[in-house]
Amino acid sequence: MISSIDAKLRSLAESDYKAFNEKLIPTNYEILGIRMPILKKLAKEIVASPDVETYLENAEYTTYDHILLYGLVLGNLKKPSLETIFHYLDPLILKFDNWAHVDTIICTPKIFAKHPDEVLAHFLPLKTHEGEFTKRTFVIILMDYSINETYIDTALKHLTEVPQGQYYVDMAIAWAISLALVKFYDKTIPLLEQQIFSKFVHNKAIQKARESYRIAPEVKEYLNSLKVK
Repeated sequence: MISSIDAKLRSLAESDYKAFNEKLIPTNYEILGIRMPILKKLAKEIVASPDVETYLENAEYTTYDHILLYGLVLGNLKKPSLETIFHYLDPLILKFDNWAHVDTIICTPKIFAKHPDEVLAHFLPLKTHEGEFTKRTFVIILMDYSINETYIDTALKHLTEVPQGQYYVDMAIAWAISLALVKFYDKTIPLLEQQIFSKFVHNKAIQKARESYRIAPEVKEYLNSLKVK
């Protein structure tokens, strides 16, 4: 099975979808052009295979699509331990070079939602990692697993501490802050009133929040008044 994965992926590729993704996703990896439902189906087939552990240990994920597949396989493992997910995900994260890898894969392991403290502690070094997509990974972890009643204060604190200045990091912070405004407006709005973030993150968070149908018109007007000129 392992040796045939690359051939299988290439047989599933669609040239029009490849062209679409190449316009949408800046990456140094070759994009094959495989639709997400097809990748998810293949991931479940690999998980059900007796060779799944061999695949995880030996896969040479050198294309954009195969990195997605590998992450989907991890997310679909049957009752994995956190240690197992960390073991395979840590080196994979270092291969991320685009927003789609981060955003698609990080939300996949269901076990993360059950162990938010351990997950945050494990990935905390990514907060100040030099890599643009490692820091984005940390922000997306916060957004996916910590913007809730239990962890909102911790999440907001970490979001103010992530080094800014890299585009895909800044966009992720703005996205997370906009979500926090929707869910925990009273706790989040002081960060904008005090202009804690860079001008770009600040204004982008306001823009994204104002695009949400879950924020009242009068609140959107107030947010607009907080934009930094």
